[in-house]
Amino acid sequence: MALVKTLTFESTDLGIDVDILLTFDDQPMAGMYKNYFPSAFAVRKFGPDGTYRSDIKYRSQFAFTKVVPSNDIIQSTLTYVSINVGQSTILTKEDDVYSFSDPKIDPSAPKNNIQCTNNAPSKEDIGVGLIEKDGEVPQTALVWRGVEPEGKLIPEFTPILRGYIGTDYKQDSLIRGQVETDRLFEQNLDILEDHTTWVITYDPSIGVVSIDQK
Repeated sequence: MALVKTLTFESTDLGIDVDILLTFDDQPMAGMYKNYFPSAFAVRKFGPDGTYRSDIKYRSQFAFTKVVPSNDIIQSTLTYVSINVGQSTILTKEDDVYSFSDPKIDPSAPKNNIQCTNNAPSKEDIGVGLIEKDGEVPQTALVWRGVEPEGKLIPEFTPILRGYIGTDYKQDSLIRGQVETDRLFEQNLDILEDHTTWVITYDPSIGVVSIDQK
């Protein structure tokens, strides 16, 4: 059964505008920012006055996605398939229609990984996403650009969520390089309680924004 975690971020009379970028940019696979890119999984805005609250939901149900990026933003998801660790799927294209095969247990796939083979005739952009609710389109977290025909992806997804402030990234942007602004949040979602609350504060005397568990 998939794990479900809810993270609530909140602020009260913060004093400044704060944008928080949340992304899964701590992964064990080589080639980040060269072969694959984390997405701006969530971007949330918190204003200077009043109370702001935003929920981020994580469900450990993985999916492969056939995405269409443009100007480094995921514009659409053409098709997807739900998949579990130890399973593999095949992406095909026929009459300009993409589809993933039904996932199957694959002895060649490492037990903590998922696997996808590109059997389309051209290079394709393929993502790994998370399905919040059955039947909903996944939220893509990582994207491999230009996967060659017959190329294989064998990712092991690590659910370490990081939060940064002061970036210009928009929701679903592809992050092209290591984020250089302050990282204020880092949590392994697998080991968090089912529901946690995180309070955003600003200390004007030293100009520091903080995120602390309530």
